[in-house]
Amino acid sequence: MDYFHVPFGLSAPAPDLIETVPALGALKKANPSYIERAEAAQKTGRLFARDEILPRMLDIDSACARDPRYFDWDLWRKANQKKLTVALIPEKLGGLGYTALGATILCEEMTSACMGITANILFNNFGLLGSLVEFDTGIVMKIIRDMVKAQKNDTPVFWAWAITEPGAGTDVEEAEAMATMRPSTYAEKVPGGYRINGIKCFITNGSLAHFIIATIPMDRTHPLESMATFMIPASSKGFSVGKVERKCGQKASQTAELIFEDVFIPEENLWEPPGRGLRHTREILSTTRGFVGAAGLGIARGSLERCVHYTSMKKIKNHFLIEEDWVLFAIADMLKDIKAVRAACYNFALAVDTYHVMKLFESRPVRTLLAVLPQSFLLSDFVAHLAASRPIISAARTIKQAMVPDALVENFVKEGSAVKVAGTDLAMNVSSRVCDIVGLEGMSYRYGIEKCFRDAKITQIYEGSNQANRIDLFHHEIGSLIHKEAAI
Repeated sequence: MDYFHVPFGLSAPAPDLIETVPALGALKKANPSYIERAEAAQKTGRLFARDEILPRMLDIDSACARDPRYFDWDLWRKANQKKLTVALIPEKLGGLGYTALGATILCEEMTSACMGITANILFNNFGLLGSLVEFDTGIVMKIIRDMVKAQKNDTPVFWAWAITEPGAGTDVEEAEAMATMRPSTYAEKVPGGYRINGIKCFITNGSLAHFIIATIPMDRTHPLESMATFMIPASSKGFSVGKVERKCGQKASQTAELIFEDVFIPEENLWEPPGRGLRHTREILSTTRGFVGAAGLGIARGSLERCVHYTSMKKIKNHFLIEEDWVLFAIADMLKDIKAVRAACYNFALAVDTYHVMKLFESRPVRTLLAVLPQSFLLSDFVAHLAASRPIISAARTIKQAMVPDALVENFVKEGSAVKVAGTDLAMNVSSRVCDIVGLEGMSYRYGIEKCFRDAKITQIYEGSNQANRIDLFHHEIGSLIHKEAAI
């Protein structure tokens, strides 16, 4: 199929951000550099998705079906050379300096080509996100320095987030469920640190990760009260990767079982103490759920793009399939839903940049320091040593706690849940409807349409199942009002 037959979606010129979301034009007048960076993210993402991901996505999908450990390192290096693996790190520190809005737009563009490949590239930024939640300035600077150095050397530094267990999936993301779950993993205090045992499962990037951020209880009978957060190097003695899952969709993204057998973790790798693990998890979810919604938006868009290209080339008697009224109406209906969800995703991203932890990089003091000081100094051992000092860490955490209090985190969990459900349900609904339109011939593997359908389903399950996200949304929006009313 000639994917570029119709200049729509990935085959359209970029950037077209203002044309797509006209309200951003007003914001561009008020803050030109902010929107210009978002436009740069769109252009970079679209070109990379069109020129690098699309031509090889089906070959990678097939190779991963044969061997779930297959990884296209050549494609990863192309992405790394464009700094997509360090997209969220400020430009002055060696990254691309993309904001939450830019990252959302980048995610939409790339997932419209292939969600699994996108996960391999963009999820590498998770280490920075996890450290920003912790906000130990020494840890933040170490991670930035390590990621930038690896990018320059064209070597990978993969991160994984391990919360799911054989007996506890979404339970780990919600207090009521966590109180009754029975985890397999546990940590015990030993001289100098902690000893960890157990199994985590369905961990994205688990088989590739160099570092794992894991939530693990000290007491399996009281997980909520004793849950802690650890940073675990994959090189630790006793750590191993079990099976790499054979999945229906997103085959390019490796999902693995992680095994901990008397893994010793030093005291400094305890990121959150017992009882604070859920808080750490909730803050991560307060941003990532919105990005998963954007990934669902991208899958939906990619499915519709394939539908437009297929139906504009498929002849029915003396006309093209896209000229049938029922097809026209269906495509218009899907376009309407995509536009609505895109507005919700961009609104969420704007809020993350304005109110959440990402506003740190946009604050005047940080922007001034990044503008004035040379990169060599910012990434120097002196600055790293200074950032790791107790007074600096204490001051930074105080500022961050005031900036991102628990109430704000829970509000963003609610808003992220809404966006996550909207985006991932959209992905499933659009990809399913497209399958109905193109029929058996259009479902042929070579068109990539059935792949969109396969990739869409799992987005409704991870980052908290959509059922759990709906519960979160209800309790925060309506349930709290009912409780207040009952208390009066």
